[in-house]
Amino acid sequence: MKRYLLFLPFIFVLAACKHNIVSKYPGYSTKNNTDYFKYTDLGSNKRTARAGDVMEVIISYSKMNDSVFWDSRNNGFPFAVYLPYDTLKEGGSYQKVLMSGNEGDSINLIVPTQEVFRQILHLTVPYFLQKNEMMKVNTRIVSIMDAGQFAEKEKKIREFRKDMDIQEQLSLLQYVNVNNIPQSTKQDNVYFLAEKDGNGPEVKDRSTVSIAYRGYFLNGHTFDSVSPNNPLQFRLGDTAQVITGLEIGIKRMREGEKAKIIIPSQLAFGENGSSTGIVPPYTSVIYEVTMLKVNDPGK
Repeated sequence: MKRYLLFLPFIFVLAACKHNIVSKYPGYSTKNNTDYFKYTDLGSNKRTARAGDVMEVIISYSKMNDSVFWDSRNNGFPFAVYLPYDTLKEGGSYQKVLMSGNEGDSINLIVPTQEVFRQILHLTVPYFLQKNEMMKVNTRIVSIMDAGQFAEKEKKIREFRKDMDIQEQLSLLQYVNVNNIPQSTKQDNVYFLAEKDGNGPEVKDRSTVSIAYRGYFLNGHTFDSVSPNNPLQFRLGDTAQVITGLEIGIKRMREGEKAKIIIPSQLAFGENGSSTGIVPPYTSVIYEVTMLKVNDPGK
């Protein structure tokens, strides 16, 4: 009997080794040698997500060199992502890891870019990432809510956004009045002020245009600019390179013309602001555009 007992510890060790996969990323664990995770903080609340619950999560995406290219905290109110239980259950592997996390946990993951962009976001992998490379997903589970709690949260979000929308409208109206901008310049909810005439071809649907511009807020602070030496070129209606309001204004221009285009947030960066976080939510913007070149659709 003693002889068999001596071998039992070795049997348990061998069984454990069969279920644990050695991770190639120090400090990270893995269950499938494809996705890797580690807990950087443990919440004091031991509640996990159950059927019908919604998880409120702060998420950031970064390259393997820790260069962050998207962060929910910079993407406008409410600064978090809401994931229903069914989404967690049926989602990609990092979402399944979240499903086993507790309220207050911080979990960092290393996952394939294709999994995040194609399976979860249903987007094409961006140009600055390779399809076969890995990326980092850092998460913090802010709260886990049942249906009633989430409904109350949504109500507060709607009220907050309504207040922000009203404030934006008042700010835009004040700017228009102070600068004596006539309502006749407003068309399709965009103010268009010609500053310099052009004598070249008119912009048409699906024209290819080259523009220089300065984008700034109502207070005059510049948030984006493109110089004539390195213009932005695109085809109207065939790309998402410019916001809707800017495209509306550009369609009223011709080659050589310069114009000021005032755009409310509904036709600019919306209720979430820009993806970079530079333009806040519910913010009207102004573009001073110089139309450098217009090519007919046929060409």
